[in-house]
Amino acid sequence: MEEIKKTHVDYLNIIGGTAATYRNYTEKRWNKYYLHTYKMIVHNMIKGISRESVVDVGTSHGNWYKFLKKERFNLIYGVELDKGRAELARKCGYTEVFNIDAKNIPLPDSSINVAVSNDVFIHILQLEDKIAVIKEIERILKPGGIFIFNHSMSKSVLSEKYIIKNHCSFLSLDELIRLVIQNTYLKVLDIKPTYYHFRDNSDNFFVKYLRSILIYLPFAVSFYILFDSLINRKISIQESDYVYIKLQKIS
Repeated sequence: MEEIKKTHVDYLNIIGGTAATYRNYTEKRWNKYYLHTYKMIVHNMIKGISRESVVDVGTSHGNWYKFLKKERFNLIYGVELDKGRAELARKCGYTEVFNIDAKNIPLPDSSINVAVSNDVFIHILQLEDKIAVIKEIERILKPGGIFIFNHSMSKSVLSEKYIIKNHCSFLSLDELIRLVIQNTYLKVLDIKPTYYHFRDNSDNFFVKYLRSILIYLPFAVSFYILFDSLINRKISIQESDYVYIKLQKIS
């Protein structure tokens, strides 16, 4: 009997969390650090880009609205599959939140300047669904428009290729790039690694231990950010748990 492929829809009730959600205090602290690193990367990737309109793909409960507003986007749209979370996001102030699958966004062709998606593609399990969402983003982007999203890397789960584990999916960097260039006309402009992770062997045991215990202190997030900047940490793209990729519509 053929195995039935599970998709993101099958796990809808458990994949709605963002970096603002947490199950315990430690997770809350690490999530705050991760979220800050994400925002720094996205902030740098959208420098010099028109602030006329943006679509937040995988809005959840609206965790990224304040950031996008602070970045001075005029029109801020959200796309969220879950009805309850879409309603919460609407209360944040989005121009509109569409309660639909991101494969079918009700916006005109070539109408949006920027699209962003954070911690979403990890939960789009099947490759055909990832492709469908990326192609839909391509459709609504204006020529020259930018799509920025992050994706989990297969090395973070000790694999060398595309793999699904429960409600999460992982790709190698080469697979991610091929997925884009073989199925769209989007151009890869930039790829950035994200946060520090404990598989990185560049630090000695003492430094790793120090980071693991300081997370419990109130100033931990600020300390980590300062620490990373002082040692000029540059995680290789190949070794990063997550990468951000910046794409541009060229036609």
